[in-house]
Amino acid sequence: MNRSENLLSPGSSLASQVHAAAINGDKGALHRLIIGNSSLKDKEDQFGRTPLMYCVLADRLDCADALLKAGANVNKTDHSQRTALHLAAQKALRTISIVRI
Repeated sequence: MNRSENLLSPGSSLASQVHAAAINGDKGALHRLIIGNSSLKDKEDQFGRTPLMYCVLADRLDCADALLKAGANVNKTDHSQRTALHLAAQKALRTISIVRI
């Protein structure tokens, strides 16, 4: 069983699997999923977040790179109108704030 399967229930959709692979940093599973169905590379979850956004939030840069090479849309926004770049900037600012304390 790979790492992304640990997060999923038996009835999980492919969208859930691609998001789990992104969060868990399972580049192999992520690659297999997007090769099998290229629309999954920009698939939104219930928050409008794409796998690329989850790679950014979980510091899975190798998976983010794989998604970008597969043509993931960097300008896609979530329901709060944030892109993956916005999320990366917010995360960096939080890290800087914590370090200053």
